[in-house]
Amino acid sequence: MKKVLQIGMTKNLGGIESYLMNQFRHLDRQKIVYDFVNITGEFEIAFEQEILQSGSKIYKIPTRHKNPIQHYFLWLKLLWKIRGQYSAIVLNGNSLSYVFPIFAAKFFGISKRIFHSHNSGDELKMSTARKILVAVNKILLSIGATDYFACSEKAGRWMFGSKKFRVINNAIDARKLQFDPKTRDEVRKNFNVENKFVMIHVGRFTFQKNHEFLIDVFSKVAEKYSDAVLFLVGDAVEDRAFLDSAQKKVTRSNLNDRVFFLGLRRDVDKLLQAADCFLLPSKFEGLPMSGIEAQAAGLPCIFSSNITTELEITRDLVQYVSLDAPLETWLEAVEKTRATIRRNTFDEISNAGYDISTEVTKLEKFFGGDK
Repeated sequence: MKKVLQIGMTKNLGGIESYLMNQFRHLDRQKIVYDFVNITGEFEIAFEQEILQSGSKIYKIPTRHKNPIQHYFLWLKLLWKIRGQYSAIVLNGNSLSYVFPIFAAKFFGISKRIFHSHNSGDELKMSTARKILVAVNKILLSIGATDYFACSEKAGRWMFGSKKFRVINNAIDARKLQFDPKTRDEVRKNFNVENKFVMIHVGRFTFQKNHEFLIDVFSKVAEKYSDAVLFLVGDAVEDRAFLDSAQKKVTRSNLNDRVFFLGLRRDVDKLLQAADCFLLPSKFEGLPMSGIEAQAAGLPCIFSSNITTELEITRDLVQYVSLDAPLETWLEAVEKTRATIRRNTFDEISNAGYDISTEVTKLEKFFGGDK
């Protein structure tokens, strides 16, 4: 049995958290065990109780932003304490602003040291100081890392350039998401939207997710279709500015009774059953798990053309529209989805490599020693 140390889980229920937990729940624990380092140790990470109850460990290190000296010292102390226990360490990240654990692990006997890219753009402006930080971290990563993972070709090229990397699919439990008319009816009844056209977006309120543009699109749809409503699933991360801005825009547009701010949810699979159309107008993405889940639920999807075409798994259900296109073009794309008849897409998701049972076997072989 091999032990792997995973880094990247936070208190927020986002893509990285869902990605890691999908693996965690399906790994053969006789072969591979995941333990975690919480690098924002002031808070519980998502799924903390489930992880601990399963017998895995969570090591806590306070965030580097409050006390960087303490943060890095405690990392070194932890690596010394656990030396010889782990065969691999994986840092899951959205940028190269933080790579220290991979560099440091080289000197504590962890043989496989992996950086996993989960994004294809940066939330923060590249100031001179940040450019210097990223440049230094690229050097540290080249010294420390043995392998590079990415959720898509686009995310790998953006993060690693010409370096060799392997794509690890953002695999899901596709069977759990298969379209179920009974669940659809129950959820729609609970929200009193039985006779509505339900559009849905899943994502935290950040610059990347582009909520204000999404609300503009919905406003255009709402003008024409009185039965249209919008589910917004997700919450703010640290900065509430994007959530506050979206809520104010909905109020200004007189859409309060048609836009549902649902916050963080553990029942996204059921909400997708209830919906009629999935929208993801992101400014950039690695390969969003929410888009895979929506297709697994048989939902027609509209993605911004900034998102990799690797996400086009069920071709007849996916449309790409440019963020520079007029709102009328987005309206037309939504109109096309209104005639969609839901169907079971499990075979397509599985054959494309996005069912967790297939992908977790590859990871077991990799961490177990096979290449």
